[in-house]
Amino acid sequence: MTTIVTHSGSFHPDDVFAVAALRLALKEQDVNVIRTRDESVIAVGEWVVDVGGVLDPATQRFDHHQPGAPVRENGIPYAAFGLVWQHIGTELCGSPAVAEKLDEQLVQPIDAGDNGVNLYSLNDYGVKPFELYQVVHSFTPPWGSGGSKDEAFMQAVEWAQGFLARYIEQHRAYQAMDELLHKTYDASSDKRILVFDVPISAVAAVQYPDVQVVVCPDDPETNSNWTATTVRKHMDTFESRVYFPETWAGLRTEDLAEASGFPDAVFCHTARFVFVAGSKSSTLQAAEQVVG
Repeated sequence: MTTIVTHSGSFHPDDVFAVAALRLALKEQDVNVIRTRDESVIAVGEWVVDVGGVLDPATQRFDHHQPGAPVRENGIPYAAFGLVWQHIGTELCGSPAVAEKLDEQLVQPIDAGDNGVNLYSLNDYGVKPFELYQVVHSFTPPWGSGGSKDEAFMQAVEWAQGFLARYIEQHRAYQAMDELLHKTYDASSDKRILVFDVPISAVAAVQYPDVQVVVCPDDPETNSNWTATTVRKHMDTFESRVYFPETWAGLRTEDLAEASGFPDAVFCHTARFVFVAGSKSSTLQAAEQVVG
């Protein structure tokens, strides 16, 4: 039986995900999680996270509340999740590149929130994004309910463990997709249009400035259609590098076939960034019409 010790009382994404990550890493062992601030219990824990005042990976201690706790080069201080991730992230992901991507997208935002670092400012809409903190907080016993925080913590950990496992799996797949994208890009004579025989995300092509449209099967599990998707100008915008004609916008089947000239046309998005047809040839010809 392996023991993970963390603090009692209220919980946050930091300690929840630190314990979830360790449980994933220790999957072949029985794991007992103890929530306490009793120093005698903390002293004998095999893994200690977010409590104890010690950072020492050699003895599996991962706290960030003591003076001199480390800070990243970008200024975001490490919290327990980030410290644990440094130690086991690559092992969990099976790839330094995948571990680094998860650190950027998941670990650092959690560490920032736990350390009181704000990562965004409101725009003119004045609406805050719904954050992971709120998801984890939803497991907290409601005020006045008398529910057990320890039981609620473990429910949150179970959820976080499943989420983390899926997120790792997704990013492993993204890495494989990115490798295919890179290989296809290098082999393409006309890099304005990339054509694939499997579904692929056009968002991944943003990294190549000369790619304008991605052509691939739509959803082979449910249909035999093909789709052409325009590529965004960059990651932080929905603005595309090219658009399908305005006269196609929002049309379907017969109406779209008449407007586009493709008899097997299926759909064109109202924002004109997606065109779907029943064949590869029609979809590719549609893409060729709009590239610059």
